[in-house]
This record gives sequence, structure tokens and C-alpha cells, in this order.
Amino acid sequence: MKKLYEFTLKEKVTNKVEEKSTDKDGNEITITKDKTEEVDRVFFLKKPTRSMYDEAELYYGVQLSEGIKAGLLTRALLAKRFSNDGGIMSDTDKEEYADLYLKLFENQNEIQRLSAIKKEERSAEQAVELESATQQDGLIKKEIQEFEMAQASLFDQTAENRARNRTILWWVLSISYSEDNEGKVEPIFKGDSLTEKLAAYDAFEEEGTELEEQLLKKLIYYVSYWYVSSAQTPEEFKELIDAISEEEAKAESEQAIDQAVGTQEEPKKPAKKRGRKKKTEQAAVAQEVSAQSENDSSQS
Repeated sequence: MKKLYEFTLKEKVTNKVEEKSTDKDGNEITITKDKTEEVDRVFFLKKPTRSMYDEAELYYGVQLSEGIKAGLLTRALLAKRFSNDGGIMSDTDKEEYADLYLKLFENQNEIQRLSAIKKEERSAEQAVELESATQQDGLIKKEIQEFEMAQASLFDQTAENRARNRTILWWVLSISYSEDNEGKVEPIFKGDSLTEKLAAYDAFEEEGTELEEQLLKKLIYYVSYWYVSSAQTPEEFKELIDAISEEEAKAESEQAIDQAVGTQEEPKKPAKKRGRKKKTEQAAVAQEVSAQSENDSSQS
């Protein structure tokens, strides 16, 4: 069986251990104790076959049709409705959006002007101005990103989004496997039909151990990123995951810096970066897909 991506999780295992010692009379005694240790559990995503891609495409079409029948609008129809109502953004929103970009442009020009001055030649006042402008740059970008995300969220409840998230869950159920120390491979969600596999998934959610709960999050996380990317080999998948991890580390670092510096404005929720390379853009999209997929799967 070809693997798309392999990963390990730690599991706490408690075993009975016998310890021999002697009592005060010199007699040998055996004491049985519980010993807890962490062991590695290996899991992997199976590389999909051509027939699986065909089956997933059919499943997506069925889910899309069901969503439309249930009354969900498609993205095209929703966009048309917004257009008939004057567009997604009101005049006030458009002005606010334009003002934000103007502020960003002016602030970045100020940063470039001050950065052009050599560090040792900057006055104390210029150094303070540069630090302030740099902080403002991050704040303005966050405002723009949150504004854009709010506009994009209007398209969350569409037939396509529902079908996509259901299809991601289908992939999770279909390509998730475990491997023991002897190399024995078995599917994580056992069953001959999708209904049986969904029941196994629900059992993991409702009665699962700490390991199983962590495993579910990892599977949805990885499959969601893979679904919106072009990774087709273990090497490409690892490169994608590494890029995601690097981007998340940067986001956490920037958030920590913002909190350490402190501003007079109320803290805002961290937003995803824009203007990155293609893989990072895919990561941003996939992160939203992962969150939505996890939410949908918990409701299924």
C-alpha cells in the first residue's frame, strides 16, 4: 500500500512490571507495579487511487445536489443576489476599505523613508517614529485581513462549501490507516460502508481516548490541507506541511510581539497573512477549510 503521508503520535501505556527484592528476613519477594510510559503510534494517509478520485468526485456531486435541494444557494447564485442588491460591500464599507489601503500605503512609504536612513545616523526621534510605523503596519494589515475575511464569510453557507466539507470527511474515512510495530496495517475507521465508517468516527468523537481525539484533529488537519493543495507525493506533502508549520510559527511569533509591545487599541484576533507564495496561500485557505470541516464533522 502506497503512503501519502506518515506521522506518529505519543500514547501513554500502562503495563504491569514485576520487581524482585528481599524482605528484612532475606526472603525474595516479587512486587507488581503499574508503569506508565509513552510509546509511538504510527498512522498514515493512503495514497489515493484513480478509482477513489472518481468515487470522491461523484460523492461531491451528490452532496452538492443534496445541498441545493435542501435550499442552500450556490456561490454563483449568492454572488448574483449580492450583485442585484448593490454588491457585497456597502458604500460605507467601500470607503473604509479604501481608507485602510491608503493608510497602509502612506505608512509603508514612511517606513521606507526612515529605513533608508542608516541606523547609526538616525536620531532618537526617527528611531521612535520607525518603531511606531512598523507597529502600525502590522495593525493596519490585520484590519484589512479581518475586513476581507468578514466579506468572504458571507459565502460560507453555500452548497459548494457543504459539499466540499462533506467530501473532506469522506477522504478522512477512506484513506486513514494505522500501522503496528510488526508492520500490520489496518484502517482506522472500520466498516464495509460509509455509514459504518461514520459510526466508527462518531464513536471516536464521543467515547474516544486522548490519543483518538488528537488523532481525529490531525487527520482532518492533514486531509484538509491536502485537499486544497496539489501535493501528490510524500515529498510534496511534507514540503506543504513544513511550509504550514513555518507560517503558523511566524503568526504566533508576530502575535507574541504585538502582545509584548502593547497598544492602546483593543487586541484583535490574529488573521492570516496575504501576499505569500502559492503554498502559503494554499495553507491559509486550507486552514479555514480545516476549521470548517472539523466543525461540520462534529455535527454529522
